[in-house]
Amino acid sequence: MKQINLTLYFILTLFLIGCASTRMTSFKDPDYQKADFKRILIIANTSDLEKRQKLESKMVEEFSEIGVFALESYNLFPPTRELSAQDKIELLNENGIDSFISIDVGESGINKVTVPVTSTTTKTKGNVNVYGNTANYKEKSTTTYQGGQTYSKPWADYETSLYDVTNGRMAWIASSHTGGNAYASFNTVMNSYCSEVVEKLVEDELITDKTNTK
Repeated sequence: MKQINLTLYFILTLFLIGCASTRMTSFKDPDYQKADFKRILIIANTSDLEKRQKLESKMVEEFSEIGVFALESYNLFPPTRELSAQDKIELLNENGIDSFISIDVGESGINKVTVPVTSTTTKTKGNVNVYGNTANYKEKSTTTYQGGQTYSKPWADYETSLYDVTNGRMAWIASSHTGGNAYASFNTVMNSYCSEVVEKLVEDELITDKTNTK
């Protein structure tokens, strides 16, 4: 019995944890079959400073986990400064940046999903109150519904491009759609997207997972 309860606990825990999945399609330029970028700048193209910081920082974190250097653009190009194109090129060279990822945040939203009512259970309780020679009987019914809840599922679309700093050419492009479950937030969606970008770049052989010793 204890084993069954423990199993149910883990299933329930996994269900309640917000999670998301990302569907991504990518294309690598034929001239970059043997590329191996090592120092990457992350640029989130959004005027929302909070969203930009979160997105760039999470992407840097994902690259760091596989031993690849990445840097947030807001640290290299502070939004408080007016930098010319030449200024930016010099900063890229000074920091040894060999590539940059440009993230275009597309449409996003929340899907409302209502679970159909599958069953109802009605329980009736009665009480008898006696006052002298008089007895009063009162009934109370309670109905419980299975289903009927409405859940919110966040989603977001992104377009991601990888550029070679040495010549300004696009080496890789990907479009993606990320959807979360009923317990996910937009942070969950963003985390799934960032993780998938790094996995796809490794799969497409544009970066090397330094934690993989095989």
